[in-house]
Amino acid sequence: MTRMLPPQRQPDAPRRSAGRFSAFTGAAPARSPMRLRAALALFGLVFCGVAAGLFAAAGWTVPAILLCVVGATALVDLAVICRRMRRHRRSRPPGFGPAAQPGNRTRSGSYPR
Repeated sequence: MTRMLPPQRQPDAPRRSAGRFSAFTGAAPARSPMRLRAALALFGLVFCGVAAGLFAAAGWTVPAILLCVVGATALVDLAVICRRMRRHRRSRPPGFGPAAQPGNRTRSGSYPR
């Protein structure tokens, strides 16, 4: 049974060079999930609004009120997300982001002076 397991790399063992991508080991850098969170909050807001309207039209007031509370929570969450996304866009240093020109940075990746 143990023969089927792959050999484990020892922590003190030297790393083997794998060529061009040898520096890229481990997981990729993390990305901000703000857009996904905003999409989910928007979906929750629309879904709760439609469902609350349908429940209210059917005469079920308690589920309609509960869905309105959940929809209000989604609306507050969406406002917080938009505020954080705006603050994040403004806090970037000059020469950073999609509008940066390729010639603005040195080869070391430092910011322009």
